[in-house]
Amino acid sequence: MTTTDLDSAIENAVVSRVTDIVEKLDAARGGVAGRVVIGVRTRREPVWHGPAEGEVRGHPVRYVACPSVLSVLSALALPPADGSAYEVLVVLTDRDEGELGDAVMARLHREHLHEVSKYTLLQDLLRTRQLDPRLRGRDNAWLVDALVELARAGGLPNTTGLSFGRDVALRHVVRNRLAVDPATLDLSALITAVDDAATVTRWRELGADERRGITEHLVERLGRAADVVLRLAAARDDVVPELLVADVLTRAPEDDVAAARAFGAFAHSRFGSDEPSRADLGVAASAAVELVSRSDTQRNWQQVRHADALLAQLNAVELAHHSRLLPSGLTSRMERAATTLDETDLLAVEEHHATDDLRPQVRRLRAAVRLRRWLDSAPTDITTVPDALRRHARDLAWVDGELTQVRRGSANPVVAKALGRIAKRAGARRGELDRQFARALPEAAYTRPDGVVAVETLLPEVVAPLARRHKVLLVVVDGMSGAAAAEIARSIEDNPRLGWTEVVRSPDGGREAVLAAFPTETTYSRTSLLTASLTAGTADHERQAFPGHDFWPPRTRAVLVHKAGIGGSSGADLGADLDAQFAPCTEPQVVAVVLNTVDDALGRGRQADDPAWGYRDVAHLPELLDRAAEGGWVVVLTSDHGHVLEHGSEHRPDPTGAARWRLPNGGHQPDEVPLTGPRVLVPGGTAVLAATEDVRYGARSHGYHGGAALAEVAIPLVVLLPPGVEELTGWAVHSQGPPDWWTGRQAAPQPKPAAAPKRRAKAPETQPDLFGDETAPVSRGALLISGETFVNTHKGQPANRVLKPEVFRDVVDAVLAAGGRMPAADVLRAAGTPGRNPRGLVAALGRVLNIDQFPVVDLIDDGRTVVINEKLLDEQFPEGRR
Repeated sequence: MTTTDLDSAIENAVVSRVTDIVEKLDAARGGVAGRVVIGVRTRREPVWHGPAEGEVRGHPVRYVACPSVLSVLSALALPPADGSAYEVLVVLTDRDEGELGDAVMARLHREHLHEVSKYTLLQDLLRTRQLDPRLRGRDNAWLVDALVELARAGGLPNTTGLSFGRDVALRHVVRNRLAVDPATLDLSALITAVDDAATVTRWRELGADERRGITEHLVERLGRAADVVLRLAAARDDVVPELLVADVLTRAPEDDVAAARAFGAFAHSRFGSDEPSRADLGVAASAAVELVSRSDTQRNWQQVRHADALLAQLNAVELAHHSRLLPSGLTSRMERAATTLDETDLLAVEEHHATDDLRPQVRRLRAAVRLRRWLDSAPTDITTVPDALRRHARDLAWVDGELTQVRRGSANPVVAKALGRIAKRAGARRGELDRQFARALPEAAYTRPDGVVAVETLLPEVVAPLARRHKVLLVVVDGMSGAAAAEIARSIEDNPRLGWTEVVRSPDGGREAVLAAFPTETTYSRTSLLTASLTAGTADHERQAFPGHDFWPPRTRAVLVHKAGIGGSSGADLGADLDAQFAPCTEPQVVAVVLNTVDDALGRGRQADDPAWGYRDVAHLPELLDRAAEGGWVVVLTSDHGHVLEHGSEHRPDPTGAARWRLPNGGHQPDEVPLTGPRVLVPGGTAVLAATEDVRYGARSHGYHGGAALAEVAIPLVVLLPPGVEELTGWAVHSQGPPDWWTGRQAAPQPKPAAAPKRRAKAPETQPDLFGDETAPVSRGALLISGETFVNTHKGQPANRVLKPEVFRDVVDAVLAAGGRMPAADVLRAAGTPGRNPRGLVAALGRVLNIDQFPVVDLIDDGRTVVINEKLLDEQFPEGRR
């Protein structure tokens, strides 16, 4: 809008206002004689471009622009016109009434300055066809003023010839004042708007009536929380930290005395006597928390730290645990979780927004909770070597991994003390199990226990049978313990893009461990592994023996690659000779690769906050897995022995052996075990091995091997099928996974076999059993497969792809008997298909049971648990409802 247009609109509004006054004067009783002086207040320096003289209702009118008090006095001194009952002198001035003085004001009509008609002025400014009549109301005066100001500044769109409603007007004003899009405005967007310094300044400069009007409009749209946000914006320099503090105070229980005191201090200092309700403040605070949670800018983190400081000013730091954003809240939550070792308190830690910054610390708290659950499960004693190896592969390896976590400690003294307590308790119990194992171990020094794979028999008993049907990549990670292997295998499984499937020899879906040679060192145990004989040796002995084993299938190309032949050059990720072994070949192939990353870390340590191992942490393992996946190779991941880590061991210097073993000198202590026999490969066939992780004979290091601790003796065995191969004859899918105390799931009760209907002996016709049951109770599974819905759905499936009805019956009965969830391995046994991939079984069950995609049967816990939703089962198959 040009200046000329604006002036014209103002002059039209002045004429309209003067006309209204004259009409009222004419209608007044007794009429008026002489001159009437009408003072009109302008918002800027008055100008009058129209005719200086005119006529209104037959009365002469003279318009005079008076930019100063003196010019007003001059106008009042003008001589009156003749020939009229009265004349009108219109004085336009931007001076206020106080500046004009009482003498001047006494000569003005009604003794005050009139405002021009805002409504008329607005209509002239906008050139609309029609303005919303509601804008004439007194309660919308602020809105008209705002629109006039925006129109003068060119802040409104062209509305010539259009209707202009109140809702449209409100949107334009809100957009201009708060710099937001009214169409998408929500509470978070409002908080974002007032987080801008320019917007806050503009908001504070608005008149009280306009702020009140905008606030009422936004409260109508967004609720009372909008009032909280806008009042804070008017009173405080930074709204977001204030709301983050409010979040803490409103989440605290109302009957908490300290919280109530802090809330009162906060509300009164921010809002005065007109305090918002706790609920409204809480809604606004929650919106701010969500807003900051979705952002990760430097400013947001500054605001979070500022909120922490504000909370401290209120002497309310003790309430910080109610916040999932404030750093003090995370500290408080961590200290509480460490003290209680309670799952609920740990979940509160993991829900905190800042856990990513302290992920290793949170991981250690999780380990502490897991160890508490393990101790609560009352682990049973070890009595035999086979039992110990099996338990280590399926349970104790996870204990070792969690102990490693908690022993890394914390910089927080409260957390550190708690981690120390649980490490001491769990370590003591774990050490006792090692001593029990040591008492059973001497027999294994003479001969391999029944049912156990020993390091010297791993190749002929495990690898060679695989090689008869598949290309096999044997990866020997020197020094890899059962704990490290479990972590590496889990990291492979957790990456769905890799597509590997782990299989085991046991029908129950659990892993096994391999018995090492003694002492548990590379010289003895790795050489025994790769030569398939109990012998000490070097890498040269291993390379010479490996290709020539007579148990390899005929024409097998067996190759062993040590450290020197692995690394690539000239841009290649693997050595040329090793890479060439993966080329397609018609002969059976076995490629063995020795990786030293874990063993090397025992000497020099690992520069990592998280002591856990992933497959990417083992140099060259990712590349080997890629090659094997591309070529369809089965991968056997194992080691030659395990290890223990240093955490304050007792040094008993003895030069006769190595770090964890010594030669006999006439006696041994309770934490040592003397071993004698053909599986003890030192000269003389006798050695004393450290039975627990608390003893060493050599120099201090980051970790050790050579002893008789279960973590050293139990060699992990992980067998992986390549993508596209889901089953292996004679092997079962690894379905047990981590133990229940590790995952936190409740152990499912052992299923009871579904009772078959009992056949009653036919009673003589002359002696009927009038009070006996005609039939035995029918199981839910039996009712299911006899129902019309099941029969029709089952018939609609391809005959070569659908399971027999009896499988549905047995699985449903077994899972429901276990409470609706059961380990996948147990479900496979109930279905009569142990070793099958549980995903395939559940998919086949689901094709019939999951009508319209409702998950009656499903697989959870990374494929380790089958669940049946009995409620959905009853809804989908009502004929079998009990």
